[in-house]
Amino acid sequence: MSRSDLVQRYTETDLQNARTKGQIVGWVQGGVAAFALLLVVGLIGWIPSILLLAVVAAVVYKLLKR
Repeated sequence: MSRSDLVQRYTETDLQNARTKGQIVGWVQGGVAAFALLLVVGLIGWIPSILLLAVVAAVVYKLLKR
């Protein structure tokens, strides 16, 4: 048995279906995250949320600036 017999080959259709499903999953995850953020903002108010976003943005900036 050669090594190429062990490698599974995917068709262009398989790859396109995987891309489409990945995009759908991404949109669903983004929607759930946005809904959760709105729920949190509704519960705790805007000022703590803005402060939290500022801290997260500063941390991300520091990590990307390395």
